[in-house]
Amino acid sequence: MDIWGFPSFAKNHDYYNDDIYRNLEELANHNEEETMVTLEFPISPRRSKEEDIYEDLCYVTLRIPCIVIMCVTCMISHFDNMLALCMFFYQYSERDYAANAEQPYTLADEEREEAYDVYEDIIQYKPSKNVSASHVHPVEKRDYCIKELIETEKNYIEALNMIIKHFMRPLKNTLVADVRKVIFMNIEELAEIHTGFHSELYKACTSSQYKISECFLHWKDKFIIYGEYCSKLPAAQERVEDLSNKSEVINQAILRCQQEANGGKFKLRDLLSVPMQRILKYHLLLKELIRNTPKTHEDYFGLQKALDAMLDLAQYINEVKRDNETLQIIRDIQASITDLRMPEDLELKDYGRLLKDGELKIRSHDDNRLKNRYVFIFDKVMLMCKSTRGEQYSFKEALVLLDYKVEDVANSARVGSRDKWSYFWLLAHRQNKTALTMYAKTEEMKQKWIDAIEKALDNVCPAALRNTDHIFQMHSFEKPANCTECDKLLRGIFYQGYLCSVCGVAVHKDCIEDVRSCGAPRLPPRPPSVTVVPEILRRNLTSAGRKPYMFKVRARFAYQGPPDHLSFDSDDEIYVTNKLNNMCWEGYVARTGKTGFFPPDHVEKRPPSYENPFPSPNPNAVENATLAPDYINTMLEGHDWFAGVMERDVATKKLEELPSGTFLLRISPKQNGSYAISINYQNQVKHMRVCTSDNGQHFYLSETKYFKSIVELVNWYKENSLSESFNGLHVTLMIPYKKALAGLNNESILGYAEALYDFQGNSPNMLTLHKGDRIIILSKAGNQKGWWKGQIGENVGYFPYSYVKEIFD
Repeated sequence: MDIWGFPSFAKNHDYYNDDIYRNLEELANHNEEETMVTLEFPISPRRSKEEDIYEDLCYVTLRIPCIVIMCVTCMISHFDNMLALCMFFYQYSERDYAANAEQPYTLADEEREEAYDVYEDIIQYKPSKNVSASHVHPVEKRDYCIKELIETEKNYIEALNMIIKHFMRPLKNTLVADVRKVIFMNIEELAEIHTGFHSELYKACTSSQYKISECFLHWKDKFIIYGEYCSKLPAAQERVEDLSNKSEVINQAILRCQQEANGGKFKLRDLLSVPMQRILKYHLLLKELIRNTPKTHEDYFGLQKALDAMLDLAQYINEVKRDNETLQIIRDIQASITDLRMPEDLELKDYGRLLKDGELKIRSHDDNRLKNRYVFIFDKVMLMCKSTRGEQYSFKEALVLLDYKVEDVANSARVGSRDKWSYFWLLAHRQNKTALTMYAKTEEMKQKWIDAIEKALDNVCPAALRNTDHIFQMHSFEKPANCTECDKLLRGIFYQGYLCSVCGVAVHKDCIEDVRSCGAPRLPPRPPSVTVVPEILRRNLTSAGRKPYMFKVRARFAYQGPPDHLSFDSDDEIYVTNKLNNMCWEGYVARTGKTGFFPPDHVEKRPPSYENPFPSPNPNAVENATLAPDYINTMLEGHDWFAGVMERDVATKKLEELPSGTFLLRISPKQNGSYAISINYQNQVKHMRVCTSDNGQHFYLSETKYFKSIVELVNWYKENSLSESFNGLHVTLMIPYKKALAGLNNESILGYAEALYDFQGNSPNMLTLHKGDRIIILSKAGNQKGWWKGQIGENVGYFPYSYVKEIFD
């Protein structure tokens, strides 16, 4: 870059909109159709030299000539699969050519294509003469994806070792240590990392010791060093060129190394790009593997996680590169402001990223003089300078942006004015101490300045802070860190995210609203995976042969899952016990009683059915029953939820100390002997009148559903939410009050507590807390390990007792 002071291209530049960083973007080289998310890496329509060298060393080339080579190889060993393989690769070659066909071929494109050739040549798959050398024998598309991954990884390691053996070591006596460090960076560490990674990948494909997804997830943290490598790659390549041009001795030494390594086919500067090529290919390889992996495969969901991890890593690498370039620009800016005096131990970079710079006219309301200023907007400050000779600047004033607010002036341009600087807005002090009127040349430029200032204000003090009790501040993390909320990397190398000064939580800006409450202590070790349903509730839910569940669904079509997944037929009824994520639920099949995982897109919510409101979950359970299948005991006195004649106040008093979901049916003396249902819902007792039809033959709570008897009505609402008849009453008739009273002797209420912090229970045996929740304490048996057991509404589970305070009133 021809930068002194400020780069010539920086005039009136919007850095917050600068999304194109050519080095990474060009080398990613995949078309829009293949892109999972919008990355910062550039997407070049033509292959570069580095790409082709990478392909030759490591990759399976997808162009037509290589299709022929691959198919000949397959003809020998897997004749039956030859046609399928040809079609498989031909699809990609078509997309590749289609993406490239209409692009103009410029000199810059030629240089980039030359760079792609490096990658292609180096990583290209080379069939082994020793047939037994590979234990990955392709039989279908997915197997070819795996073989491609394994073989190109092996070739990549060989490429790294080639650089070490034929360049690093021979040049040790020619280049001083500092220069070798700049050029070769951490190549040796990369070779060591990928040797271990390849070993795990190989084991995952030849044994059950690992899964492919686990390999990527396990090594992700090690791959973080690619951020440093990719950001320093341009400097390394420039140093090679510079040394070769200035010293014939060094130039000849490098030429000898290139000749011994690969017959002079590849230059050292091009070989150095291969690692960046490789790390940016993993998410594409994983996407293709997922595309050819059935959803029923045991590693399908794991591969989705691995893909997310590699995309996260790729975005992190891009931001590290971006930040290194940004920091260099900021250093140049600081050097070019000749009389800038920074506070001790502070540099200009400590005020955040540069968002915009350019010329403005500014009128201070203190002296009302219009002045020409060159302005720099950082996250925290706005610098106002005066242009001097060349690209040097004289410092005039700095404003802490958080002390100011923007006041836009609609239609600010003076009608008929010939003055170019007629579009203005106000920057006013929040305590009305002073104000500035700022003038731009056009309405568009004015809006860009306002946007940059507002972006800076929102970076320092995000709007989401109003919805959290954390004290978050923009923070530069010295080491790579993960967001506490989403567990993805905080990207870049300075001001990567926000740190709470109270509890030390680190988050992305977008995650501020979702993070748990401030001050919540560290969680104790997870409680044991045992049933957390109290005896009084467990007996109720299992009385009909069922386990506790969230809701019921119907199978849209059959599913045959791996060992830990469910297998079910079309129209099977499934009870959902846990929604792990959008791609995986847990539950059990009513017909078989089997428990396991299943994909939610195979099922749909089961609609209510009056004809069969409470089917038996297991037909075998009633084979020897003495009652007829359609028999219903309509004698109310025989049911443990029937209370007889009871006043409303008495029912309230009985239920308010019992768990949420406890109910009773009573005869109301004030309603001429009509029936009423009373239920404890979230520690409030609700009363519902049971109505009868005009002919007295049917009972109902609302006119949307009628029942032939009171017992049918109660049984229906044991299975289906009362919200069908009463808005906001999201509960079923769960616990008959007589069982609840009897159960207190077995699992009594120990007391009550109030939640001090939010806690997300991420497994079926945990209780989710929200600050202010009232919790029934059911057990303190896990006190020494940090957990109590409690109930909120109809939900029961373990919770960290350090997150609550016990209520003794």
